[in-house]
Amino acid sequence: MSERDARRAKPALSRRGFLGGALAGALALSELRSLRAAAPPSGRPPRAVRMRWPWPVQLPDPHAIDDLVAALLGTTLFPPLYVRAIDGVIEPHLATAPPKETPLGMRVDLAPHLRPADVLASVARARTSGARLAFKDVPVPRVDGAHTVVFEGVTDGEALMRKLASPLAATTRVEPRRIVPTGPYDLSLTERTQSTQPTLLVQRHPGPPSPTFGAQRVLALELSGPVELEPLLRAFERGETDVSWIGDGLFQPRLGARPMDLGPLAYLSLRAGASLPELQRPGAVLALVESLASDRLDHLGLFRRGHCAPALPDELPPIEPKLPPRTPILVRASFPLAIAAAEAIAWDLGGVAAPVDDAVFARAIEARNYALALDVTRGFDDTADGAALSLATIVHATAAPAPGTTPTAFAATTTAALGWEVALVGAQAAEVWIPRAPFGGLDLEGAGRI
Repeated sequence: MSERDARRAKPALSRRGFLGGALAGALALSELRSLRAAAPPSGRPPRAVRMRWPWPVQLPDPHAIDDLVAALLGTTLFPPLYVRAIDGVIEPHLATAPPKETPLGMRVDLAPHLRPADVLASVARARTSGARLAFKDVPVPRVDGAHTVVFEGVTDGEALMRKLASPLAATTRVEPRRIVPTGPYDLSLTERTQSTQPTLLVQRHPGPPSPTFGAQRVLALELSGPVELEPLLRAFERGETDVSWIGDGLFQPRLGARPMDLGPLAYLSLRAGASLPELQRPGAVLALVESLASDRLDHLGLFRRGHCAPALPDELPPIEPKLPPRTPILVRASFPLAIAAAEAIAWDLGGVAAPVDDAVFARAIEARNYALALDVTRGFDDTADGAALSLATIVHATAAPAPGTTPTAFAATTTAALGWEVALVGAQAAEVWIPRAPFGGLDLEGAGRI
């Protein structure tokens, strides 16, 4: 293993090891009955899984590059036409086969339940949202029959398939004033009240039992947030939730809980605006990130690993990391975990965290009227190329990075960096099994309860 690979290796349980632990637990049914959490509260949907997390909860927008709910659930609710298998091979998902060459362009045959009009609308949204740079040369297709679309003028079928195999190229049912899941799910959002946080209810249409170690298929997920870490961990410890963020309890581990590490949902990016000339040098932001201790944000579930691993000495720009005193670090007030990260970064760099509401944040980013900004950035896919492409997208690059360009190498040429993984790390209750979805997040289609 090379030095780079060793530094970028993720300290995660293997999928086989995680599944093996779940299977072993399933065999000890008498023990698991004694470990089950308290009965679900009145009104809870049958066979539901509950999760609280420290991020905002809203109806997901699968094409937005900064939507963490979409990162958590998007591939289940809004699957793309193609997905990347565990071995890296791209396979048809909502498409039925690889693109086929025709005199007009590349033809894509669709699953019978998928409306061609929804593919057109989804590609059009992706071209103006999180996939705008990747889809710069991907046209909106035209309908060519009841279950076929054609991407006119496109000649490279493999390149098209790679671009369509992205969570930011999700396929949705686009209806007036709302986005509807392509799969067999309904969404509803309960707004914040005086005593509760917003809750997203994801309900699956009833279907055949899940084959996952004989468990019943999970039919619903309740996601609430943002919730502070202490009450979040305490709720899991008491059996009030089934999936926990970061840990397996506040005062003591929940009996029977299994550790969970499903990899990155997204990245926490740091970028420079136009307010400070000294931060306009290419690589200046990367130098700031590298000046921080690599484990500085581990306690928040934000890790320097994978595509965000510390740079090797020959990857660092020859820039002294320096920030003028009390430089504001802009962050969304709706992201309490990002505020905690901004405060830690500001403390070490001599700056100050500056939370603002989402509308103010969006206007500042658009006008580049800020010194530094900390935000969430989803990867175009789970490869190094996909992470570098997303970094290029948020700095409004006019061309995609060359294939093989790492996020660190691209950060050395620009004014932003992907600093930390927003990792889906924590624990699952003994009676629940939810695997990792393609491109990250929770795979509700493979989820079950014992």
